[in-house]
Amino acid sequence: MLNSLFIFLGCFFVAFLFLISLHHSFFWDTIQLGSLHAHYYSSTLFSNFLLPDSMDSGHIPAFGMYLSLFWIFLGRSLWISHMAMLPFVIGILWQIYQLSKHFIEPKYRGLAFFMVLIDPTLSAQMILVSPDVPLMFFFLWSINHILYNNKKGLSICIAFLFLISMRGMMISFCLLLMDVIKNVFSKKQTWKEYFFLLLKRSEIYLPALFIFVTYNYFHYLEKGWIGFHNDSPWAEHFEKTDLKGFIYNIGILGWRMLDFGKVGIWLIFFFLIIKNRNRIFSLFPKGSKLNLLLFSFLIFATLLPLNMLWAKSLLNPRYLLPIYILFALFVATLLFSKNVVKEKTRIFLVGFWMIILLTGNFWIYPPKVSQGWDSSLAHIPYYSLRTEALRYLDQQAIPLEEVASFFPNQGSLDHTDLSGDPRKFSVFDNQVPYALYSNVFNISDEEYQTLQNQYTIIKEFREGRIYFRLYHKTPTPQ
Repeated sequence: MLNSLFIFLGCFFVAFLFLISLHHSFFWDTIQLGSLHAHYYSSTLFSNFLLPDSMDSGHIPAFGMYLSLFWIFLGRSLWISHMAMLPFVIGILWQIYQLSKHFIEPKYRGLAFFMVLIDPTLSAQMILVSPDVPLMFFFLWSINHILYNNKKGLSICIAFLFLISMRGMMISFCLLLMDVIKNVFSKKQTWKEYFFLLLKRSEIYLPALFIFVTYNYFHYLEKGWIGFHNDSPWAEHFEKTDLKGFIYNIGILGWRMLDFGKVGIWLIFFFLIIKNRNRIFSLFPKGSKLNLLLFSFLIFATLLPLNMLWAKSLLNPRYLLPIYILFALFVATLLFSKNVVKEKTRIFLVGFWMIILLTGNFWIYPPKVSQGWDSSLAHIPYYSLRTEALRYLDQQAIPLEEVASFFPNQGSLDHTDLSGDPRKFSVFDNQVPYALYSNVFNISDEEYQTLQNQYTIIKEFREGRIYFRLYHKTPTPQ
């Protein structure tokens, strides 16, 4: 009964969020990775396979192609775009439930399903038209195929991960190591037998490798670059950092692992370890499910962020979603293992987990502290407030070209809202008379200080702790 209740609550939670987001505009990176790509392919009817350099971020643009097909056949609208995500959202629910069935005691499966599902970053992505939704679906499905040694299913999932993004390729490498641990090295063999098993196992990954080599070879022949180029709008994010920057990024990675309520899961983990410190090794017997989850988490936590740590600005919280989900599943499995804690303590820890994760959606930092706004539900009021601000500007007959704004509010209204309106805000350069700012924008300290010192707030639109402010440039004294 309790299992069914929490499975229902989890599905209801996601369904509610999905329904209220059907008319939300494109947000954050989805404007480029979703809307811009889909606009290009739907407007050109796939006459060109490769994207123009101005919107080509090096990924195989399969997600934009997928979305554009929905627009071509069903109409170009926000709700159609969100509906394109529905199969993957349902798939994520199903795959998390299957993982709960595999790792969690029957008595607690529904609870574990709900506890993993309410991760704020996962919840936030599932209400966006985002390539991370299919990416998470194929990632979770891959794990289930590894657990049941379904070679054909795993091969298909890995191929789709390669099609979605370069990050999907890195996830696939981590899955390869997880697969080898589970389905090759778990068997007692000679080194010669291991070699031939690995060779045979590699067949699973050949279709994905073929996709990668073929696309990038064609891309290089046509454009002369792979991944990114020096004139790319995102080139600065891929710039290599020095040792000091690397160490700083390790600190940021640690913050990301604790952010939006995830600190609660870590506290539960350390509590369980300390509580069972005298029998710690008996908790992780050789060949156990807990061991597999622990090794899998360590593989992803070590390798997935590796190329991000050496880059200037690549540690977006959503990039770490596979790590979050694996760790949550690992700690949930430990929590629901027999003889780890008393039942009353377990109930308390479950309640603590749920409360701190759900309230993690309300973690909002001061204006000068950047945060992953596409990685928690805190940003939801943004959409209606932005609409209200746009309506006010029209009512006051203030032209948008006289209003500066910031990412992600700088593209055309059509690309963001699918409204057919080609107008767009100016880039903030301290020259135009107005500026529209929201605390959802991660602007630089210099830009924020300029707004405070040289502009005056003439209108504010607020819901809770999220706001838009319309500024007017203060006349310079003569």
